[in-house]
Amino acid sequence: MKLEAGQVAVITGGASGIGAALADAFADRGLSLVLCDVEPSALGRAVARFEDRGVTVLGLQIDASDAAQMDDAARQTLERFGRVDVVCLNAGVMAGLKPMWEFTHDDWTWVMNVNLWGVINGIRSFVPPLVEQGHGYLVNTASMAGLSTVPFIGPYTATKHAVVGISESLRLELEQHAPGVGISVLCPGLVSTRLADAERNRPGTVATIDSDPDVPSPTMASGMDAAMVARETLDAIEAGRLHVAPGPGNRQRIMQRMDLLLGNLSSSAD
Repeated sequence: MKLEAGQVAVITGGASGIGAALADAFADRGLSLVLCDVEPSALGRAVARFEDRGVTVLGLQIDASDAAQMDDAARQTLERFGRVDVVCLNAGVMAGLKPMWEFTHDDWTWVMNVNLWGVINGIRSFVPPLVEQGHGYLVNTASMAGLSTVPFIGPYTATKHAVVGISESLRLELEQHAPGVGISVLCPGLVSTRLADAERNRPGTVATIDSDPDVPSPTMASGMDAAMVARETLDAIEAGRLHVAPGPGNRQRIMQRMDLLLGNLSSSAD
């Protein structure tokens, strides 16, 4: 898909981190923006920043895990712009680092609701208009944790593997029903964002914590620049590549998992 001025890009989790970097990259190409984010202060700053640049932007405070709110985001996008061209389902959270059995039920529910149901809700709300118009593009943000094995982030890993599987399956379905609609799944390694500080947006805290989206979490500060991830993502959109896995060492991590899988297959799998 060729990215052109006048198109409209929707981004969940669009006020900070990878989402904000994607928004910058799309704006540089002349696209209008719909920024969806659960964090009101960060969303307000992001909208103001793009308005100061002269970018046409619509800011929507939504919780991606809420199906009705995602439906409303799609409705408002189409009412405002009359079209939607790129949808980036990017909102994501992580519930700390510990052995899998130590995560609480609430930990699992929160991470699953945002990381997995946020993508499912976005597919259900935004893919129908893309299919109906016969063109457009979807980007689902997963993680290198969705293509390789990462310990001590069990809920996060579970959701990211699911997002990769959903994206691969959806591509096959779109090829049959709407070949003009493309899809990529973004699987970066460590990125310098505030993901490790996602508790600031856990239900019950989102309205009370005013965080700076430009300051990465200490544990993520050594990660790659989100702007580089965004550039690779836009390249993948224009090339129609399904998997986008920026980051040093990612090829080796994926190969290690594939080698383990193939090595464990019995002769009956031949």
